[in-house]
Amino acid sequence: MQIEIPELELEYAEQRVRSRARHRTLVGSLLGAGQQVPVLVVRRQGRYLLVDGYARVAALKELARDIVEAIVLDTDLVDALVLRHRMKAGRRTPLEDAWLIENLLETHGLTLAEVGLRLQRSKGWVSRCLALVRVLPKAAQEAVKRGLVPAQGARKYLVPLARANA
Repeated sequence: MQIEIPELELEYAEQRVRSRARHRTLVGSLLGAGQQVPVLVVRRQGRYLLVDGYARVAALKELARDIVEAIVLDTDLVDALVLRHRMKAGRRTPLEDAWLIENLLETHGLTLAEVGLRLQRSKGWVSRCLALVRVLPKAAQEAVKRGLVPAQGARKYLVPLARANA
């Protein structure tokens, strides 16, 4: 299905880590071959909430494109977010995991056990991930989001430093 980009709600854009190099590569690919992989959306109150494909949408906007190819998922938002999490296995950062967990707990009212069950992880893993966003200062999280600090570096060095210097 084709959707006009202004019709998309980009509610989860801030829960993605950006990479300038990947963005430039994606822009070049879209320019040369067009959009090959559709984005994933769910319907919400007559609009489309983007679940997966934020980088593609940003690259299409940079190219002044108005239309995006999309697949509309026939599921609720929580299931769509969990599906995206599973699809991105190996390509997610620890902070992206933590932001999703925080969202599922605070916005959608799930418990630690429910989140663990949906993500096929232990309650302890969920708790450790959640500690990452709760301990890491917002400025450091912003640096990771913008691609200025590698996510693994933030987890390995900045979190212990933040814990030690609370």
